[in-house]
Amino acid sequence: MTHDQNLLLPWVRCDQLPDLWRAARKVGLARSNIRLLTDMIACPGGDFCALANARSIPIAAAIHQRYQDLDELHDLGEIDLHISGCMNSCGHHHSGHIGILGVDKDGQEWYQVSLGGSDGSSLSGAPIPGKVVGPSFEAAEVPDVIEAVLDSYRRERRPGETFIATFRRIGIEAFAQAANGARQTACAEFA
Repeated sequence: MTHDQNLLLPWVRCDQLPDLWRAARKVGLARSNIRLLTDMIACPGGDFCALANARSIPIAAAIHQRYQDLDELHDLGEIDLHISGCMNSCGHHHSGHIGILGVDKDGQEWYQVSLGGSDGSSLSGAPIPGKVVGPSFEAAEVPDVIEAVLDSYRRERRPGETFIATFRRIGIEAFAQAANGARQTACAEFA
C-alpha cells in the first residue's frame, strides 16, 4: 500500500499487464481515478480505532457514492481529499486540498472541514495546513458541504485551473460561505 492508500504491485512484467488489468477490473480495482476526488485518503476511524472520535469510513463512502461519474471527476480535476477520525491525523486531513476531521461534541460525531492544505507534493506545492471553514458539521451534512464547496469551485475556476489553484487565487471566503450555506440548507430540511 502506498501513502496515498493505493495498491502498488511491483515486479509485474509488461506482457502481464493486460491480464492483471482484466483481473483487477473483475473485482472493481481498475478505476481510473488516481489523483481525483474519490482517490481519497481516509483513516479507519471509529469503526476500527479505539483512539478515534468519529467514523471516517462512512463519510468516505458517502462522498465516493455521490461522485461515481468519471466524466464529472475528470472535469473537477485533481483534488486531494483526506479524512481523519481524530487529531492523531492518520488520514492527514490537515494536508488535503479538502480535509475532514472527526471530532467529538458531547458524545456525538461531528466533522470539521478545512480547505487549501498541501502535503508538499507536485500536486499541491509547498506544505501548508488547510484552513477551517467554520464550526463542525453533522455527519449527514458532510456530503452536501463537499458538494457545495465543489460547486463554488466550478463557478469560480478559470479554464484549466485546478481546485487548489482556484482556492489560492480567491481565498477561503467564497468556499466557506458555500460550505456554511449547505449547513443551513441541511438543517432547514430537517427542521
